[in-house]
Amino acid sequence: MEYLIEGGKPLKGELHVYGAKNCALALLGATVLTDDEVILTNCPDIVDVENMLKLLSAMGKTVTRTDSTVSVKGALTSTCAPVALATLLRGSALILGGTLARHGEVTLPVPGGCAIGARPMDIHLCGFEALGATVTQSDNSVNCRGKLVGARYTLRMPSVGATENLLCACALAKGDSVLKNCATEPEVAALEQMLVQMGAKIRGAGGSELHIEGVSKLHGTQFFVIPDRIVAATYLAGAAATLGDVTVTDCVPQHLGGILDLFRPRFDVFVEENSVRLRAVGKPRGYGTVQTAPYPAFPTDMQSLLLSLAACSVGKTVIRETLFENRLAHNAEQLNKMGAQIEICGDVATVVGANLHGACVEAKDLRGGAGLVIAALAADGVSKVGGVRHIERGYIDLGGCFAELGAKISKNPFI
Repeated sequence: MEYLIEGGKPLKGELHVYGAKNCALALLGATVLTDDEVILTNCPDIVDVENMLKLLSAMGKTVTRTDSTVSVKGALTSTCAPVALATLLRGSALILGGTLARHGEVTLPVPGGCAIGARPMDIHLCGFEALGATVTQSDNSVNCRGKLVGARYTLRMPSVGATENLLCACALAKGDSVLKNCATEPEVAALEQMLVQMGAKIRGAGGSELHIEGVSKLHGTQFFVIPDRIVAATYLAGAAATLGDVTVTDCVPQHLGGILDLFRPRFDVFVEENSVRLRAVGKPRGYGTVQTAPYPAFPTDMQSLLLSLAACSVGKTVIRETLFENRLAHNAEQLNKMGAQIEICGDVATVVGANLHGACVEAKDLRGGAGLVIAALAADGVSKVGGVRHIERGYIDLGGCFAELGAKISKNPFI
């Protein structure tokens, strides 16, 4: 499936931001810690979330959805995730910590997700071993078993997924645990808050060092999935690329610091309590030198958006990707088909802004696909963006949302 996009039309209007994919997946992974009902509100109806719900259901949970509210309850009947579902999304790995802590064993096929480079599980697995688990790996799966005991563990890098998995593991481990060099992303803080509501004892929530006193049992709760900061950034990037005027509502502006810091010197940016408006007046100069880094710095998930914005700016931008080695190369190649001037040297992209033109391009991953849509909206002429299935893993009808802002975009030929 592909988007057909006629570019060059300024986006104008208002869009609301729905629940965050990365938050919902972590919260759903934590539901294995209890048989009680966990209710998530503002849960996005996107492919990755639906696949996670199918995975939990296949392992024994009772799952229901009513609009944006999801209920998960009941006991697991299996600690082995089915291959057909687990390999559909990277987020399937988030059942590891809770299932191991609750049941003493878990088997997971190699998770799926985006082809953006190596995403090693060693930080997760070494953490489980520090807690007393025995880990056995093969080419296609990983098995963890054992009774967890509190320990001190320092993550070699602040991995979001590893922090979330280890939080769930420590919540039911016997004794006290200290986790250092933890990720501090808003999605991690949301998980910490939900675990506390479920009866976990966590000190230092929101920080890079967490102290967890293990408890014997957790109970159900109701929790609101935080707004998706990457979706909000995507809508704002659409306004920036097309020289438009867009307001995103129902968001948390503090979570957008990394990209708003780049926008403010180049666009009119108006921040309210729950909304951000971006108004473009003329093409911006290049974005300088930007390096991806863990939160609260500029996030890797917004790098593809920046690459497209830099490609249609005036002047030079240098982007260094520090986390996923394949995230630059594919989109750079696709954008160059549209007339972009991007050179890749290792993990660094040097971009000289140009006037983009329509072309046929292909998305290889979720965020890269959103970046290509942004570029097509800014380009002169008609573009075809293939690989829409990747985009739909994390966005609710991205094309329809941009159409509400005046874009000419469709999954079918224009009439």
